[in-house]
Amino acid sequence: MAKVWKAIRSTLAVLLTLALVFSAGYFVGSFPDEEAEIVEPINPAEEKFDLELPAEVEKRIVTVEEVEVMLVDISQFSTYSGEYTTTKSAEYTRYFLDNIAVPGTTNTINLECKGIVKVGYDVEEITIEVDNDSKKIYISLPAPKVLDNYVIWDTVKCQEENNILNPIDFEQYQALISEIEDDGLALVEADGIYADAEENMITIIRNCLSGFEDFEIIFL
Repeated sequence: MAKVWKAIRSTLAVLLTLALVFSAGYFVGSFPDEEAEIVEPINPAEEKFDLELPAEVEKRIVTVEEVEVMLVDISQFSTYSGEYTTTKSAEYTRYFLDNIAVPGTTNTINLECKGIVKVGYDVEEITIEVDNDSKKIYISLPAPKVLDNYVIWDTVKCQEENNILNPIDFEQYQALISEIEDDGLALVEADGIYADAEENMITIIRNCLSGFEDFEIIFL
């Protein structure tokens, strides 16, 4: 009888052990199989650390070179044009001994036309000063220069009285055109072309430097 109970206890012990092993395996298998995350070590030399103090405000520093680079881009816009309309007449007579007019040798040319005068600035001659403390950019413009002055040939109206004894030649036309261009320049100067060119240049520069919103642009 003792042997029977011993066999029953051994069987129960085996069954209990199997039940515990099965339960433990099921419990462990119920968790998701996640791969371990590999964390790369931080290199102190590569780590960026920016300590910002309370109420700290970053101050922008502007250099003269930075302003000069921006102004180089406006070279193509630095030209200002003025238009004039003028009439010019001239008489050409042959002379004997340089002071005695030969009768019947006078010819006449009358030209009416429009012309264009262009003035502009050499950007490299602009003087720039920057005061970062007062947040001001000082700019001094050079005097504008005459870049071109020419007659618009499509507008030329010509009247002439030629003389067989003194035919009109091309040099007389050239001399008259040169006088017209001089007169035209005087006209646009009287109309204030240089002041208009300066005002136009100031507007262009202000627009070009509009990115410096914290700075006041002052023209000297």
